[in-house]
Amino acid sequence: MSTKLDQCCERLKEELKTTKTCLTDMSAHLTSATEEKVEGLDARWKTALAKCDAKREDAENAGQKIRQFLEEKKAEVISKFEDWKTDREIDKLEKHADKLEDQAVNAVVVAAFALLEAEVAIVEALKARKIAVEVAG
Repeated sequence: MSTKLDQCCERLKEELKTTKTCLTDMSAHLTSATEEKVEGLDARWKTALAKCDAKREDAENAGQKIRQFLEEKKAEVISKFEDWKTDREIDKLEKHADKLEDQAVNAVVVAAFALLEAEVAIVEALKARKIAVEVAG
């Protein structure tokens, strides 16, 4: 039983590490924006876009799973959960816990992908601003 919990915690930790790395990268883009030339920002943009594209399918799958989960959740009735507890239907409770753990991981995956998209947008905006400043003289 604790193995399942450990696995869930590890999955969440990995996704949170990805999120933390993404936030650190975004901060670095903002810090270096005034120091870099347009070419440097273009390289950063291409890197950010590649990272975003690499995670797109995972995020779309996670988003689909979240939508599915929410549809199933709407169909559930709270009394079922209470019945499971009173009937001590451990298997159903474990499946329910598994679903909720998957939901949590999928939500983090989607959030991390949103941060990757934000990173692309930030670098793109910085690059556009840098070009505007250089053209304006």
